[in-house]
Amino acid sequence: MSKDAYADALKSALNEIKKVCPDVSLSFIFTKDGMMVAKDLETTEETIEKTMRSFQSIEGKEDTIGGLQTLIIDGEEGKVHISYINDMYLALATSKNADVTFLQAITRVIFPTVLKLLESVTPTPLQSTSIQSTPSKQLVVDTLSGFFVGDSVQVDLGLLKEWSELLNRKSVDEVEIEAFGGKATQCKVKELSDQKLEGKGIVRIPEKICKVLEVKKGQLVRVKPLET
Repeated sequence: MSKDAYADALKSALNEIKKVCPDVSLSFIFTKDGMMVAKDLETTEETIEKTMRSFQSIEGKEDTIGGLQTLIIDGEEGKVHISYINDMYLALATSKNADVTFLQAITRVIFPTVLKLLESVTPTPLQSTSIQSTPSKQLVVDTLSGFFVGDSVQVDLGLLKEWSELLNRKSVDEVEIEAFGGKATQCKVKELSDQKLEGKGIVRIPEKICKVLEVKKGQLVRVKPLET
């Protein structure tokens, strides 16, 4: 089973879950490094971005709360349930009065069973190709302004070291940044100049690059090191 076929199978599973559970309005699956694996037909990129932003603000603190396995985001019109299953996260948007027992059955029994059935056919493509693929992160935009900001973006020093180790390189000097709207650009990268922002999942981007990407402060973008 190819990676695309695996994602299509997960997409079909999400659509079937919505059919048997009317309380589930939207659903999608993503990895810890911010890669979207599959989503149902109704879920939009904007919804995914908002959910990921809330998730990342808490996920960065998982070491202090003992590891993040389940998260419930309570909104004005409903709730978002995020569950950690087989190295992936399943996000379900539901009504406020959704059947908790049935949701637990989905996250603890039904969906894990689907994953086991898929893995019985072939190992998860996401796992088997993770070493070869370029590691990427979803980071929150913070803008850089002024006459001397240059053309470089800034990320955590720890992230730069992580990428260097994964790619077996001395350093990472350039990255590709992709906005959810589809715009992308390549630029130089260096460590954050403001140490207070370390560990908060932030990428600082000069305003002129933000205009190219059509992104604003607080929005999510995908950032990955260039392989060359």
